[in-house]
Amino acid sequence: MNKSRGVLPRRMAWTLIVIAIVFWLWFGIGSAYVEKGGAFNWLMHILVPGGVFILSALAAWRWERIGGGLLLLEGIVALGFIVRAFLLGRLTASSMMLMCLTLALPPLTAGTLLLLGWQQSQGHQTSEGRE
Repeated sequence: MNKSRGVLPRRMAWTLIVIAIVFWLWFGIGSAYVEKGGAFNWLMHILVPGGVFILSALAAWRWERIGGGLLLLEGIVALGFIVRAFLLGRLTASSMMLMCLTLALPPLTAGTLLLLGWQQSQGHQTSEGRE
């Protein structure tokens, strides 16, 4: 029996999570530096969305199903805000696409992959119990 069921989706999810966290932390630090704001400005640029992503990743590290659900929910909420802003005329189509690719798609994809990996491992454990 192959004991590695669900490993590939998990690895792909964690690779995406790490890339997204590094990107958003770098982006937040860069934005705060350019704006030359105070400590609160720095904190907000770093924590949103990088810090939120980190908290979800920590939850997923401990509780894969809950963390995957949180990441999926983050992606859905981000997508909702992006589409709403586009429909209200606050974003161009190209801005909407960029925001979807950087803000909504990573947590949607990572959450889906974590839940898929969790589900595959649950199916594997259930089938082992029957043998």
